Amino acid sequence: MEIYVHIPFCVKKCNYCDFLSGPADERVRQLYVDALIKEIEGHSRKIGRNQQVSTVYFGGGTPSVLDVGQIQSIFGAISSNYSIKPDAEITIEVNPQSAKGKLLEIRKTGFNRLSIGLQSIHKSELEYLGRIHSFDDFLECFIDARASGFRNINVDIMTAIPGQTDRMLTETVERVCEMGCEHISAYSLMIERGTPFYEQFGDTDGPVVGEETERRLYWMTVDLLKEKGYKHYEISNFAKPGFESRHNVGYWKRVPYLGLGLGASSCLETADGDERSRNTTSLQTYLADPFTKEESNILSRNEMIEETVYLGLRMMDGVDTDDFEKRFGVTLRSLYSDVIDDLVAQGLVYEGSGSLSLSDLGIDYGNHVFAKFLK
Repeated sequence: MEIYVHIPFCVKKCNYCDFLSGPADERVRQLYVDALIKEIEGHSRKIGRNQQVSTVYFGGGTPSVLDVGQIQSIFGAISSNYSIKPDAEITIEVNPQSAKGKLLEIRKTGFNRLSIGLQSIHKSELEYLGRIHSFDDFLECFIDARASGFRNINVDIMTAIPGQTDRMLTETVERVCEMGCEHISAYSLMIERGTPFYEQFGDTDGPVVGEETERRLYWMTVDLLKEKGYKHYEISNFAKPGFESRHNVGYWKRVPYLGLGLGASSCLETADGDERSRNTTSLQTYLADPFTKEESNILSRNEMIEETVYLGLRMMDGVDTDDFEKRFGVTLRSLYSDVIDDLVAQGLVYEGSGSLSLSDLGIDYGNHVFAKFLK
């Protein structure tokens, strides 16, 4: 099982962010930590303390907004209530500014992977996105992370920012690569409802820079990172050999996971089948009762099959068709023969011995391909 912990706090919402997060004072943050620990302990009694945990991921929001003591309390509760494997991947997301002075203690707590939100090395782009840090803040954070013992660091960068030139993007990618980070996540800017950018741009038909420009910048990023020795292992993720995000790969391969915190989702195996649930998204409700669910349902066999296919196709290795047959007792082709033949004929997927994967063209039309496997 994997564990995800949602920390819904940040200093300031970025202009593009639609995640469940926002500023909060110290009193509210402590109340949240108390509720979170209560939830951790409660699920342990239901699931069992011997349940092995392969990855833990603190996301948000910005987990580094919390005091080190609060982070230690949350992780301590998890360690005390679940059996974390000795080689578990334990990640925390940080903002370069709010992480200052905290990384050594965070590393000592047991975290062995860091994810730093950079987005760009350029001041104009950082200000446009509403980021609260500078590139110098990032450099300081990265150097501190290495000095604190982190040997597995992810850096987030963003493409398709209005005004972003080929040169600006190239400089960001090359500078991040020069620093030797083990993993890079590269996401295109999309306009989401409820964000300042949505107020500015409204409903947009695709990327605000246009589909052609967004795709060109995406493939430029892919080529640059491949040249630097990074494996393109998922649509938006790149890693040096052996440093793929085990937590995210678990999602794409449908490893059971427990989501803790405000709005966190879970997908756990039960006697009745895989149960997907989501915690309440109301902070007031969560603080009063952290076990309140916004939704919960048992997935049908067909829903599990569909998830296995479209999540598997996000990875460059694609869907393992042998594993699919072992899991469901039928072959992928027996269920989707006409769909697969049609997509292969269009050059959108490759059908190899033991796998079905997206082609480069299929990556560009990923949503179209995924929809073909939904009944």
